[in-house]
Amino acid sequence: MSRSKVRNILLLKQIHSAVTHIKKGKLDKALETLDKAEDSARKAKATDAVYYILFMRGGIYYTESKYDEALETYEKALDAGSELLKNDPENTNYQHYMGTTLSNTGNLLKRKGENPQAVEYYVRARETYENLLAKEPENAVFRSAAGENLNNYAALLTDMGSFEQACEVLSQAIELYEKLLEEKPENLGYQAELAVALSRLGNCLVQQGPEKSDTAKQSLEKALTMQENIFNQQPEDATIKDAIALTRERLEKLETMKIQEKPENLENLENSENQEKQENLEEQETLENPEKLEQEKPENPEKLEEQERPETLENLENPENSEKPEKL
Repeated sequence: MSRSKVRNILLLKQIHSAVTHIKKGKLDKALETLDKAEDSARKAKATDAVYYILFMRGGIYYTESKYDEALETYEKALDAGSELLKNDPENTNYQHYMGTTLSNTGNLLKRKGENPQAVEYYVRARETYENLLAKEPENAVFRSAAGENLNNYAALLTDMGSFEQACEVLSQAIELYEKLLEEKPENLGYQAELAVALSRLGNCLVQQGPEKSDTAKQSLEKALTMQENIFNQQPEDATIKDAIALTRERLEKLETMKIQEKPENLENLENSENQEKQENLEEQETLENPEKLEQEKPENPEKLEEQERPETLENLENPENSEKPEKL
């Protein structure tokens, strides 16, 4: 057996061992194994293996909240991926890896608070997946990854106050996941991502004003129904519990906004209508019974005017003393 084949076999074993350590949560062991695997890959001039190893290492650092190390590793992975694509620009697997790495880098930069840079990486990932889906529109892996990137990108846009653009991005993510669910309606991963997009869309619509509150409520309620369905099947999943709590919080916020806006306007309208009705009735009664006006005329109108005037005057000069609905 040639030396190159021995190296390739050793490299595959090392990568497999690293993956096993990651699944068991032994991240330190996984990092040690990846260091050895990278050395083997570089000696074998296996750039694709180097890229994969760097991608895995970046993910471990991210999980451990070592963001600077993760960012440095992802940048190295992107360099390796660019080299691969120069030699094989039509390779969809390489493009997929690049799209995922770009999106993960965007997530990392967002977490570090470097929003403009994060936007750049999310946009590059979005373009990468648009190109991939133009070639393979039915590829479920590519569609799911594209939807996840859009979800994360929209969350950043919402944080930055770009609500209209965020809603546009979320609508695209929702379209992707709805089609995936049509094909595999029992897939909990698709359900979870769609629910995230719907909840974020509802929140985004709320930020754009009361005229979109009904659409926002529909989106939030649909998200909550899906999340509760997932919870019924995975009651120990802490992530879905947090998602449910967040969607409920957004719904409560929406209802509170409606209560605060509606009663004051409604009461003012009702008071105005009631006052107008009362005045019409009094006018009609006076016209029908003019003699009643004379009968009810007080013996001492000056005294009556003096008694009634303070209350009326006070209400006019201090309208805040008049009865107002309690704000909820």
